[in-house]
Amino acid sequence: MTTTVATPDRSVAAGTSAGRPLSEAHILFLVVLALVTVGVMMVYSASQTTEPGTANPHFPRQAYFAVVGLVAFVLGAIFPYRWLSRWPVAVGVLLAAVGLLVLVLFIGMGRGGVRRFLNLPMGLHFQPSEFAKFAVVIFLAWWFSRRSARPASLLGGFLVPMGVLALVAVLIVKADFGTAALIGAVAVLLCLIAGWRRWYPLLLAAPAVAGFYAAVWLVPYRRERMEVWLDPWQHAQDAGWHVCQSLMAIGRGGLLGVGPGAGIQKLYIPENTTDFIFAVLCEEMGILGGILVIGLFAVLVWRGGKVIRRAPDRFGFLLASGILLVIALQAAMNIGVVTSALPAKGISLPFVSYGGSGLVMMSFAAGLLASVARAGERGSPLVHVPASRGT
Repeated sequence: MTTTVATPDRSVAAGTSAGRPLSEAHILFLVVLALVTVGVMMVYSASQTTEPGTANPHFPRQAYFAVVGLVAFVLGAIFPYRWLSRWPVAVGVLLAAVGLLVLVLFIGMGRGGVRRFLNLPMGLHFQPSEFAKFAVVIFLAWWFSRRSARPASLLGGFLVPMGVLALVAVLIVKADFGTAALIGAVAVLLCLIAGWRRWYPLLLAAPAVAGFYAAVWLVPYRRERMEVWLDPWQHAQDAGWHVCQSLMAIGRGGLLGVGPGAGIQKLYIPENTTDFIFAVLCEEMGILGGILVIGLFAVLVWRGGKVIRRAPDRFGFLLASGILLVIALQAAMNIGVVTSALPAKGISLPFVSYGGSGLVMMSFAAGLLASVARAGERGSPLVHVPASRGT
């Protein structure tokens, strides 16, 4: 169980324009703006793979998504995040996510028999799993911020959160193992932050191993991905094509890259505007360009950590923690796949990869992080002191 003790923070209370010219919310917006701008540029370059004279199919849509995403960030920043801590809202958001995940199983669209998207008017699509990431975060933040939901309780602290996680993961895992793994990792880490007993993770060991075996080794194409990951060059002409072409693009870019739009290897990379856009970036902007993007995510994590420490209430503390975990882990997973540090899985690079659902949802969530920052700067932050827990 975690208790909160209000203590004054002089740097926050005295946060004048002279002492701090930019607020945490402004810094978060600038970092997101930089990442979105890089994303639009890279989508434009990566999608220049059609015949000369033909229209770029991705750039106009991504530019539109970028504008909508930045508006979503602003709306999230001015949104009173505490409204999400009301039980009808938190539970309603989770139920809506579950309902959409069930709906996509029946009327969704996708490729290879895998349903991931729902059709929307004007030729747009919506991916419910993007919404589900943050629905789980909101629910867990509300659940663990309630006085009656003590993390030390086996029922309230373990069975209910893990039951929710299992329900969402089962609905997602067939179509999107990467997102299911991401949600699982975020949920467990958020529960630990909320004050889980030290031995609770041990209860997950057997179900986690069994679930991994069922989801990976019993599914032929996922088992093949694991084998490819162990030796991609042995499968360079078939299942390892994605990863090998990605590594070749990174190597071709060298330190400074071949220049914007001048990439050649990108023509051979499948999913070059989505899952493997970081490889296109490294080919054209070099290793330094890749380090720059990683640095932007590092700044986001650093400033987000300050927001978490200055959160004015327990719900804000947990909400900000969950949002930051989603962004950081998803970025790490994507870059890990592109560089072959992790097995291939379909997961995008936050704010950079092509796609409307992910960009808009991620931007709104980052805006909620800014909302917590604004609330923390207006009053005294809370110092979160973990209570003693049984072992």
